[in-house]
Amino acid sequence: MARIGIVGTGWGARVQAPTFREAGLDVVAIAGFHRNKTRQIAEELGIRPHDDWRELVAAANVDLVSVTAPPYEHREIALAALEAGKHVLCEKPTTLGPLEAEHLVTAAKRRPQQIAIIDHELRFLPPWREARERIATDVGRIRYAEARYASPTRNDPARTWNWWSDASRGGGIWGAVGSHLVDALRYFGAEIESVQALLHTIVKQRPFGDGMREVTSDDWASVALRLGNGGVASLELCAVSSGPDDPSMLTIHGDRGAMRFIGEEVLLSQGRAPFSPIAGGPLEKRPGNSPGGAYGTGTLHLGRALRAAIDGGDRTALAPAATFEDGLMQQRVLDAARRSSLNGGWAQV
Repeated sequence: MARIGIVGTGWGARVQAPTFREAGLDVVAIAGFHRNKTRQIAEELGIRPHDDWRELVAAANVDLVSVTAPPYEHREIALAALEAGKHVLCEKPTTLGPLEAEHLVTAAKRRPQQIAIIDHELRFLPPWREARERIATDVGRIRYAEARYASPTRNDPARTWNWWSDASRGGGIWGAVGSHLVDALRYFGAEIESVQALLHTIVKQRPFGDGMREVTSDDWASVALRLGNGGVASLELCAVSSGPDDPSMLTIHGDRGAMRFIGEEVLLSQGRAPFSPIAGGPLEKRPGNSPGGAYGTGTLHLGRALRAAIDGGDRTALAPAATFEDGLMQQRVLDAARRSSLNGGWAQV
């Protein structure tokens, strides 16, 4: 049974650990920044705690390292894991920028026998895989796409400042959610050539220690994209909405029809007919799923694919995965949007 070590005590502990176990993987270790928190989580999960992620990476009983630490640590941890001969699953956004992502691509190419993928788990949803097979026929040439994500998760100004509030550490809604949407567009066949963006901070300070600290990351983003086939796209993201946690929605319009993605459900409209379901259904109630997306369900299917690849030797099970090359392309789009927001106008990817 493939043995998983997780670096990070957030998503990795809350969602990956129980879900990977359900998928048939053996979660054996966890490393975190806060010693007491790491030990408490490790005790709850019945696994070994590590105060230093380097110890976990070097452990003989770890086959795959899941990097769920903040983005500013991704490059160093992923490189160390690859050099230690481990398979690597790296959270998104891939790194802090394209140069760091290029380092990961180079390292992975030198070790083709090792798995090196980005955790875009939605690619493994069966409805998404079916939609990818059908989109060219049912939707045709992509004309434009639109996506909306609105969540109140960071609406409370009393929420404590952490790395998510720090742009230099990779925080912000554009990296956290924009990376998923950029990857989704590419997964469904829309390459991105240039970007015009407005990234904005609505909650400008948060509590830290005995005082307040400035928030430098974006919690709102409006991004326009020019696609490689002449199409366009529009993305609207907000982490400080005053309403409920709305279901995120991606709609891709083509010259034959339109395909819409809401949670685990895929809908199709052709000939001006109302959207009707063609794949998937209501969100499963599992860790990681919320109106914002089916990330928990995707994690389960990713875990099953990892087991088939590592334990069963079937690398084709990971065919839907986002490679480190995909992570680099995603990072170039994220970077172009940040340049555009800073300088104004369009930025080439």
